[in-house]
Amino acid sequence: MAEQAAGAGSGAADAPRPGPAHASPPSRRRGAVDQPFEALRGLDPAAGFTGLMGIEFDEITPTRVTAHLDVGPEHLQPYGLVHGGVYAAIAETLASVGAMVVAGADGSGRGAVGLENHTSFLRTTGAGRRIVAEAVVRHGGRRVHQWAVTMRDGEDGRELATSTVRLLLVSPKDV
Repeated sequence: MAEQAAGAGSGAADAPRPGPAHASPPSRRRGAVDQPFEALRGLDPAAGFTGLMGIEFDEITPTRVTAHLDVGPEHLQPYGLVHGGVYAAIAETLASVGAMVVAGADGSGRGAVGLENHTSFLRTTGAGRRIVAEAVVRHGGRRVHQWAVTMRDGEDGRELATSTVRLLLVSPKDV
């Protein structure tokens, strides 16, 4: 059943989708975007630093963004654990993408820039594991957004880190 739900309408392989147990396939969630790139108005979320990190988006809506990262040696600090900056970067990326979808939904071309990122590290993981992240909007005002981001171990579901990210919605001329 999980295999059928994971691939239904999403073009995904028959393997179960990573993510929280309560997550529905993108095509079945209200407001979900079947092709995340459409929501970003032609911007490539895999470009630049996000692509370098290896973050892969699973779902993008105006109120929720999910993604995963397969941990490799490039994500580790000298002790062989995931570097704390990786968690902060995942949080900033997901919250920014979600706020950007909202900011540009009116056709204005507005975007989002980070104001604050508070990341708490709860436990860590190492190479060969998957980090599954979910960002949900807490406050979605006209100018300022606040997103809560939870990062979990993709294998056992334990929380690895939590973040609160505050963003400013801006016009391109103001950046």
